[in-house]
Amino acid sequence: MAHHRAPLIAHHKDGSECPPSHKHTTSGKPLHSDCSGRHHFESVCTCGTWKLSGGVKTYVNDERKRHLATHRAAEPAEGPAVRCGLLRLDAG
Repeated sequence: MAHHRAPLIAHHKDGSECPPSHKHTTSGKPLHSDCSGRHHFESVCTCGTWKLSGGVKTYVNDERKRHLATHRAAEPAEGPAVRCGLLRLDAG
């Protein structure tokens, strides 16, 4: 089963992406001369059914994690424990 991803991306006020190379202070002030500052954050899941945009990074990131957890819960488990469960020996 495919693993879904939902990257968290910062955007400038004009809608352009604010790349990770644009460093900011802890208060959010841009340190890069070409950066107008982060305006909002957006996350879009590869499942195609979920998208969220907001001005607070922690809110968008928490909701992103919550959504991705729904995909993990729906995926079948893998590994030796599951394989052992599939192997059934009938003694009769």
